[in-house]
Amino acid sequence: MTTKITNGKVILRDSVIQADVYFEGGKITAVTTDSLPFDECIDANENYVSPGFIDIHVHGGAGFEYIDATEEAIIGATNVHAIHGTTTIFPTLSAATTEVMEQALAALEKYQSSPKIIANIGGVHLEGPYFSPAQSGAQETDKMRAPQKEEYMHIINRYGKLVSRWSYAPEIDEGVEFTKALKQHGIVAAAGHTDAKYDEFKPAYENGCKLITHLYSCTSTITREQGFRKLGIIEAAYLHDDISVETIADGCHLPPELLKLIYKLKGSDAMCLVTDSIRYGSMTTEDVASCKVKERYVIEDGVAKLPDRTAFAGSIATTDVLVRTCVKKADISLCEAVKMMTYVPAKLMKLNTKGSLESGFDADILIFDDNINMKKVIVGGKVCKAL
Repeated sequence: MTTKITNGKVILRDSVIQADVYFEGGKITAVTTDSLPFDECIDANENYVSPGFIDIHVHGGAGFEYIDATEEAIIGATNVHAIHGTTTIFPTLSAATTEVMEQALAALEKYQSSPKIIANIGGVHLEGPYFSPAQSGAQETDKMRAPQKEEYMHIINRYGKLVSRWSYAPEIDEGVEFTKALKQHGIVAAAGHTDAKYDEFKPAYENGCKLITHLYSCTSTITREQGFRKLGIIEAAYLHDDISVETIADGCHLPPELLKLIYKLKGSDAMCLVTDSIRYGSMTTEDVASCKVKERYVIEDGVAKLPDRTAFAGSIATTDVLVRTCVKKADISLCEAVKMMTYVPAKLMKLNTKGSLESGFDADILIFDDNINMKKVIVGGKVCKAL
């Protein structure tokens, strides 16, 4: 059965056009102004028609985190992001013991194809535990450690088809062995929670580490040693055009002016938007109070804060917030913002049939208004009924 989306402003990689989008059997069959046969029609009502958003870094939402390792948590966290436009999600696990990591991976492996899950689970992102305590951020320092070959090879051998990305601190990867293992097994290597100087990062870069986890959040910058300046991870990202960067574009972790700077220096081809959403993604302070978990954060100004408001506790963003922030506050065009939320993450994670409205691509499609409010979410050609 062929479905036609008509009367919409279609967002392509480099332009916005008036056209119809046709899809059948979960695949886009045409994006055209020609009249083609169809069985049913969706009227976009002059709203935007976009590729589905892809979030490659998200810990949870709606009171759940993927580290909880339960079916309820995996479904709940994934679906709350789906109704905000995320059609492909990469569950992210923070630094933890081997036992806790394996429990979460086993649960994700078991439930990733549940019919109750709206969005596609594209793979798992391990954010740790091989991090620098000097750049711990909200991660627990007692869970951080240097790469342990027996541990990481066990995880790779057991869950290598599920784990698609691993963030780590390159400066503690002795002999670049961990970096080489990731490359050998097709896992995307990303520098994160790292205090590396440029010379310490360079061997990892030369062996395939070309993604920076949440730039400006727990990433090293210029220091001085006996008067001589040493570059850090931030400067390395700007120095090398083939390094891509994640940006938590909620307008809080990175203010609009900083988003503008990153966009100016890196461009849309190398800038990827991520939520890095924690358990309280999409929630209010009242919602948090009702959660049966130990953390009690204040939700205000679009971010989770510690109760004394001395620091952020984490992101509560959904992907629609990221695009809205870029367009409304950072003066980035809608076309470019959508590209950084679709095509760029698809390219980074080697999703060859996602991230663009093109014939042969997956029918992961959004319809949203001028304020990026979702009107319809379509995943694999199926309209989400939750909206």
